[in-house]
Amino acid sequence: MARSRKETTISIRKLIIFHHSSGKSVPNVAKLVNLSHSTEQYVRKRFKEENRNENKVREGRPAKLIECDQRFIIRKFVKNPRLSALKVSTEFNEKFSTPISPETVRRVLRAAGLNGRSARRKFFVSAKNRKLMLSFAK
Repeated sequence: MARSRKETTISIRKLIIFHHSSGKSVPNVAKLVNLSHSTEQYVRKRFKEENRNENKVREGRPAKLIECDQRFIIRKFVKNPRLSALKVSTEFNEKFSTPISPETVRRVLRAAGLNGRSARRKFFVSAKNRKLMLSFAK
């Protein structure tokens, strides 16, 4: 299982560099900013080598939906599993300004663990027909 990695904020990185330049030791600076000494060393090393403490430029296309949009889609399907991705996408497009396709809805559901199985309506079998089916099977 992979660990979740939290990014140190730019203000904390600046604080680390300030304390280091004022002559404090690695463990003392790590205690002051409440981080591990390895994180403190990494920030200091990167500042020394690359002379920057900002984030690297992100690669790839940014996500289209934010977390609350994804929750909206998931909530719709949890309430009514019979809905189609097409219906949910059209409802989403009417309600929000970000247009999405049905495939985006399916992708959000798959990521949430709700695979493309929808509940189907079963046909009604009357008592009379049930008896006939049992007699045929027997």
